[in-house]
Amino acid sequence: MEHHGHNLGLHHTHSSQHHHHLHSGLAPPLGLQVQPPSSVPVNVAPTAPAMACQSLHDHPPKPTLSERISIKVSRTLRRVPNVPGLLALALCSVAFWFGRISLTTSMLPEPAGPVLNARLATLAHATSQRRSLQEKSTEVRLVRTESTAAVLPAIDPYDLNTFEAAVSKGLEALKPAMTPGDTGEAFYRMVPFQILSWYPRIVVFPSFVDKARREEIVTVASRFLYPSGLAYRPGETVDAGQQVRTSTGTFLNGDTTPALRWLEDKIAAVTLLPRANGEFWNVLNYKHSQHYDSHMDSFDPKEYGPQPSQRIATVIVVLSDDKLVGGETVFKREGKLNAKKSISNWTDCDADGGLKYKPRAGDAILFWSARPDGKLDPHALHGSCPVVTGDKWVAVKWIRDQGEYRDE
Repeated sequence: MEHHGHNLGLHHTHSSQHHHHLHSGLAPPLGLQVQPPSSVPVNVAPTAPAMACQSLHDHPPKPTLSERISIKVSRTLRRVPNVPGLLALALCSVAFWFGRISLTTSMLPEPAGPVLNARLATLAHATSQRRSLQEKSTEVRLVRTESTAAVLPAIDPYDLNTFEAAVSKGLEALKPAMTPGDTGEAFYRMVPFQILSWYPRIVVFPSFVDKARREEIVTVASRFLYPSGLAYRPGETVDAGQQVRTSTGTFLNGDTTPALRWLEDKIAAVTLLPRANGEFWNVLNYKHSQHYDSHMDSFDPKEYGPQPSQRIATVIVVLSDDKLVGGETVFKREGKLNAKKSISNWTDCDADGGLKYKPRAGDAILFWSARPDGKLDPHALHGSCPVVTGDKWVAVKWIRDQGEYRDE
């Protein structure tokens, strides 16, 4: 038997025995090989089946399309010399997986963009609500816990009468009583501050108010400016050309603009002094060389007579520091041992020493004119230094010991 093949496992065979059986017309039984003796010649007359086989051999039937393709592929592969079997297997594997990946990719859904899970969506919503509460600090609700038997109404913590009544009724209805964290506002306030002095008590709140609100206040106040005045002692007269206070300014009610109301609420929160204890806003503008000599904001009964209420604290909000040089706030008697220090020059900020605060837009400075025991603090003597260049705008809020507590 002759074998003609190649490394792909395709074989072509030719058998003389097979040929013999075709001519004899006798097909061997299935699985049985018939071998005639080589020494005995076999002469068989052609029969009808044998002639038919001979005709098929001489004129084979026309192959089908699939058979022609198989034959063509087989002949093509025979022309490829020395193709390793493993390489062919690897190429087939690569082709198979490439087809699978292409098919899988086409069946994937179109991307719909990032999707927040329920927990992240809830957190984002809560953060948005918290920011809204911080911006609208007058609309405060109390937190309800799992043990809460009643819900306190939405109240304004700066309206002390309503706030106290609501909290009292709510606490009576709650069993057990709420913890301290549940009895106040629904969020924590983050108000940075810096202590400048204990004599007098001075605190600075950086970035206390945003630019938009500052500009709103300046725009409104600019329409009503007039020369700033002074508070005189009984029987005291001052020359019309006095140079003690040379700024221009105006007085505005806290309800004049939303920005002023917002500021009053925030000041009440950081000082724990009700809005009703504050006087009208005094908005001041200092230009070149304008100043305010050192003075006291409180009114000593020994000099001004009996006072139905007393100024105990002052908040100065810096609205603008446009190209400002100078204009500091000076405390000439700052320091524990300087309560009775003599002053040689009430205008010159560089004379007599002391503490000077350089104004910065957005900051608020709080100082106390009264000590914790209620007595006036002489260390609170202060003044506004002359402006060298630029423009200075401030809003001053004087706070008294009487107001919301007047009838107690």
